[in-house]
Amino acid sequence: MTPKDWTLLVIAEAEHPVQPVQLQKALFLISRNLPRRDLATPGFYTFSPYDYGPFCSTVYGDAEELETEGLVFISRPPETRYKTYRATDAGLQRALGLKSELSSQATTYLQRVVEFTQTHSFNELVSAIYKAYPDMKANSVFQE
Repeated sequence: MTPKDWTLLVIAEAEHPVQPVQLQKALFLISRNLPRRDLATPGFYTFSPYDYGPFCSTVYGDAEELETEGLVFISRPPETRYKTYRATDAGLQRALGLKSELSSQATTYLQRVVEFTQTHSFNELVSAIYKAYPDMKANSVFQE
């Protein structure tokens, strides 16, 4: 399992296209709350405090690679400032295989964290992260 696999898992688990803030925060929460044995990877993304909380630019590079591999579709609508991510059929199949390698704790947490990020607005999500992880507010431009 690699961090890029976790990016695919988050995108594939989502009921709706994933926004950048949802992808970043889901992976951050996974990094902070799943024990290393449940991550099943020797290394994971390193998040730093940024404008809107925890951020890791590698996540976006990995999503781009997943698109090149045909596992993720990235929408770039001209009317918005941000991209959205969704799994292709091949990505969904790959994610099923990856999930079968995870512990039940990891699978359950993945489902919960993706649901959490998808059911909160941008402001609610960033505020919740700051409340639970005040260290990630250090470089914030976000006004609560």
